[in-house]
Amino acid sequence: MPKEHLSLSKSNLAFAKLSATPTEKAWSQAYNAGNLFACLSLNSEAGEELHALQTLGKDLFSNLEAEFFTLEEKNLETITEAIQKSTKHIPETISIDFCLAFFKDSVLYIFILGGGRVVMKRGEKTGILLEKKDNDKTLQTASGYLQNDDVVILETSRFAHNVNDKHLTDSLQLNLPSDIAESLSLHMHEKPDGDQAAIIVVFHGMTQSVFDESVDEVDETLEDIKIKEESLAPPDEQPALHLPSLPNLPQLPKLPHLRLNHRKRFFLSITILILAILVVSVVLTKQKQESAERAKLFESIYTPALTSYEEGEGLKKLNPGLSFKDLQQAEKLLLDGKDTFTQGSEEDKKIEELLAKVQTDLKSSSNQTQAKETTLDKNNLLSLEKANPLGAGFSQNEESVFFATDTAIVSVNKKTGAKKDLLKNDDDWDNPLSVVPFQANVYLLDSKEGVLKFVPSSAGYSKNNYFTAEVDLSKASSMAIDSAIWILSSDGSVSKYLRGKKEAFSIKDLDKPLSGATKLFTDADTKSLYILDRGNSRIVQLGKEGAFQKQYSAAILKDAKDFEVLEVDKKIHVLSGDKTWEIPM
Repeated sequence: MPKEHLSLSKSNLAFAKLSATPTEKAWSQAYNAGNLFACLSLNSEAGEELHALQTLGKDLFSNLEAEFFTLEEKNLETITEAIQKSTKHIPETISIDFCLAFFKDSVLYIFILGGGRVVMKRGEKTGILLEKKDNDKTLQTASGYLQNDDVVILETSRFAHNVNDKHLTDSLQLNLPSDIAESLSLHMHEKPDGDQAAIIVVFHGMTQSVFDESVDEVDETLEDIKIKEESLAPPDEQPALHLPSLPNLPQLPKLPHLRLNHRKRFFLSITILILAILVVSVVLTKQKQESAERAKLFESIYTPALTSYEEGEGLKKLNPGLSFKDLQQAEKLLLDGKDTFTQGSEEDKKIEELLAKVQTDLKSSSNQTQAKETTLDKNNLLSLEKANPLGAGFSQNEESVFFATDTAIVSVNKKTGAKKDLLKNDDDWDNPLSVVPFQANVYLLDSKEGVLKFVPSSAGYSKNNYFTAEVDLSKASSMAIDSAIWILSSDGSVSKYLRGKKEAFSIKDLDKPLSGATKLFTDADTKSLYILDRGNSRIVQLGKEGAFQKQYSAAILKDAKDFEVLEVDKKIHVLSGDKTWEIPM
């Protein structure tokens, strides 16, 4: 059942999503983050596996978040560039329908890549704002002004084909986005096409009157944005005026008893009345000025903080790293402006209320994790590491655990416990830091010799140097492989190498730098990178593009020697001192 959501940011929006059940050849998704909305479908006539299409789609949204939410200025040009960067990884063999809409105050920006269409209902009229049918990888864009209660529908091509215009028009007679979505879903599911998606957005105007001089990119001459010859134009509504209540009139001094004739008494009364009106006018004007200045100051603090908070809330599941950064920004704005207003005033109460919400969310994102002592199988990675204190660089595959000594690379069968010297050290390494099996090969990280690649041969193993050029690994502390080679350095930096060459990579959005980072973990089946940060008693989880996702803090991590992550089981095992511990994820 579609659900309706209400945003409290500058643009007051309500929306509901629709997406079809995936098939072997098609996958679709409706998406929202803050004031950004999109619907996406991917189709492969070659018969890509479903999870491959899902992975492509999720990577696209992850890339879009990283590109879009770091834009300093959001307009047609910058958003177009962000979309192009976010979709460049989609293969030519995959058909894509990608419709996006961004609401910036009362301005609407729309984009179509591949195929799809954008429909609007304004009043009793319904029409197409933008449509693209040729399904090439060019990007079509448009922009214009919104009016209160405009309804905008983003549709993939297959959704637009299966849900005819009559059904769409009938459904748009309903008021709530959730009711519209429920009505349309009946027609969408009549055909088993997995590449159907749509999102319905209702613009309820602005939560307050805002005139943003930075909105200078609107294409006011755009002839395509019309609904039956009705062009989009800014609304003529004016903000309601709120008059302050009249203060008590000042007490006038008593006049000495005078003998005044009727004429003099009349003019004296008029004079007193005029003076009273002037005094009240001055008081009202001053109060109005003070109120306007206070409202303006409050607006400069509260509104950007609220926007950051709501964007952080919207990104909690999609991108925890960016969510955490937005929440931190909201907290800073509120703390900096907290003492500006009188304690107990309406402005002070609103700031305190929002600050409490922000700090609660921040606390839940970085809570101290409760670690519990656990007992592991004797042939588990950490158990074997504990039993072999002279070994270094422990890692594993499905069958065996591997580690290095001064004389050999050793493997231990995880079922039988049988131990054997897999490779003899013929002066190949001096200071082994990590041993990692990948496919049939074995890789060894040595601070002096670099990364050595041992390939099986008829005579045992042949040795190669992985790097094509000299690489300084004097600060290296750990290595992991998932097809690329990841190397952690003691200064907290992480380097990524592919086919012997360095790839661009940097860590983003950490609340505090790594300190005493000693172990890096990932593999081909693990979605994230995990770093043991002993200086901050935590394990940091990063996306493989470098963005912060989550952190797990526990006192036992300060002295931890090693750890392993079981993403499927949602737990982390840690070797600290002479004990093994479990941390829930």
